[in-house]
Amino acid sequence: MLRSLTFGLAVLGSACTHNNYMPNVIQLTPSGSASNPVPETVTQSFTLIAVEDGYTGSFTAQTVVGKCWVVQTPVTNSGAWLVAPQGLDCNQHDVEEIRVTDTNGHSAVTYIRGV
Repeated sequence: MLRSLTFGLAVLGSACTHNNYMPNVIQLTPSGSASNPVPETVTQSFTLIAVEDGYTGSFTAQTVVGKCWVVQTPVTNSGAWLVAPQGLDCNQHDVEEIRVTDTNGHSAVTYIRGV
């Protein structure tokens, strides 16, 4: 039983390394996680940048959790936005989630903490 399980894992692992395997990973800057959000001052805007290897299409971005940060019109069509704090709705230490999606439906999120 152990022998066949080991063989099955080796086959499964090798299936992900063939030559045409290309993960679709959107990399965001700034990049924060739910457990370690990026601190951004609530008194000024910041730029959100998205990059995806091999992808040349456009992206969309939106705040999906929270009311503090507003994703504004893209700076470029290829993945850069000005993200501005929204005045009175912006409280320090709130953690908010911003999602970026490409036209193929791949997405990534970043978490921002107001300071």
